[in-house]
Amino acid sequence: MAIDAWLESRIALHRDRSVSEILLALVHGGLRLRDGYMAIHRRALEERAGGDPVAYGAYRACLLDTFGPDYLAHLDRWLEADGVAAAPPVPA
Repeated sequence: MAIDAWLESRIALHRDRSVSEILLALVHGGLRLRDGYMAIHRRALEERAGGDPVAYGAYRACLLDTFGPDYLAHLDRWLEADGVAAAPPVPA
């Protein structure tokens, strides 16, 4: 979850930059999808969804900015289908 911590710290430090811009810098800085990436993403999503509404809201805002509302709807369905109860996200 180092990538999530990195992203959250950059969002806090660079409020004047869009999340997409920050992610683009990360990609150009060497991020490559690796085996297990989606499992890591899923665990991060579940942890935030179930336990930390503020972090969940920030995480969803990042995903919305980067991937759009259809992706968020997909994640909502994914979590719901697997019985993960998501607390209502709190905007960061």
